Amino acid sequence: MEVQGEVKVKAGKEAVWKALNDPDVLKKATPGCNSITETEPDTYKADITIGIAAVRGSYEAEIKILDKDEPENYRLVMKANSPAGFIEGDARVELQAESDSITIIKYDGTAQVGGLIAGVGQRILSGIGKMIVKDFFKKLAKEV
Repeated sequence: MEVQGEVKVKAGKEAVWKALNDPDVLKKATPGCNSITETEPDTYKADITIGIAAVRGSYEAEIKILDKDEPENYRLVMKANSPAGFIEGDARVELQAESDSITIIKYDGTAQVGGLIAGVGQRILSGIGKMIVKDFFKKLAKEV
């Protein structure tokens, strides 16, 4: 499943970059995130509860930030497991300054699911995935 889009944030590029690398901001922005702990530099464990249709449940997630080019872009890799199956995602996150006080966050990636979750229709999963990603970036924009 492809996930892509962009969000305009009323903040400078450096402030947005800082927020994208701050565990407290990531916790507040991630839908259903109960806790997030840095296990090593740029690697996090998170406990996430999702209450949406077929992906409903608690997930143990590992999130890695790779290939950093501060403050331009990075690669975000996520693996989440639950009794109902797994979700894996890999995305490039890019920041573009529209002005000194407005930054555009562009994201482009893929997600895969397995287990019982995979039995749900692709169109439904795609819609849920896009909704969760958009919600994350909207919440992030409020936190910056």
